[in-house]
Amino acid sequence: MESKIKTKRYETKFRITYLNYYEIENLVKTHPAIFREIYNKRNINNIYFDTNDLSNYLDNVEGETSRQKVRIRWYGDLFGVPNKPKLEIKNKRGLLGWKERYEIKNFSLNMKRPFNYKEVFDELLNSNDFNILRLNLNSLRPTLMNRYERTYYLSHDKKFRITLDRKMKFYSINPFIDHFKTFTDTENTIIELKYDESCIDQAKKITQFFPHRVTKNSKYVVGIDKISNWK
Repeated sequence: MESKIKTKRYETKFRITYLNYYEIENLVKTHPAIFREIYNKRNINNIYFDTNDLSNYLDNVEGETSRQKVRIRWYGDLFGVPNKPKLEIKNKRGLLGWKERYEIKNFSLNMKRPFNYKEVFDELLNSNDFNILRLNLNSLRPTLMNRYERTYYLSHDKKFRITLDRKMKFYSINPFIDHFKTFTDTENTIIELKYDESCIDQAKKITQFFPHRVTKNSKYVVGIDKISNWK
């Protein structure tokens, strides 16, 4: 099983509600840093895990400096057999974050059947390469599934990356219930500016050209808030 820790980087987020997607896209494309689209647009799918008392959610809401998210991420189709799913542990210390990624075996996700997350975790729990005590997977359960379309941009100097996330869908996921409740958020677009620790001073020049306030916007928190209102 392969594991990889990504370099620490900063993420600055802007949640924009009063411009449409094409107006936001134009802001990025006309930015003085000369952002150009890279890769192809793709759909990102996540299943988030948390404790029974939602400690990861509460840490984020309460603004804890040190916090963590645990999720399974894959790209492409939402239902069926995910394409190369990975377990991601996203750690944050203030605005500085880094990810640990672990390959996991394929599983099947069906709209009409419960999500067998314990089977998905079996390989990790029985692996000598994975530190179970540090993460304590046994205490986690699936709490939310989401999906959105992401577009990628890179600055001319290749030091800054911008992603645009839209067409967000949130699913209430429960291993004991044979269906998903769905909430769709098509109006909002999230801009994320990402850069390494060494570029923090230059980042101020990048953000000053966006006429929007930096926001604290966790898709996980937004999703949990939405599904909580359904109950």
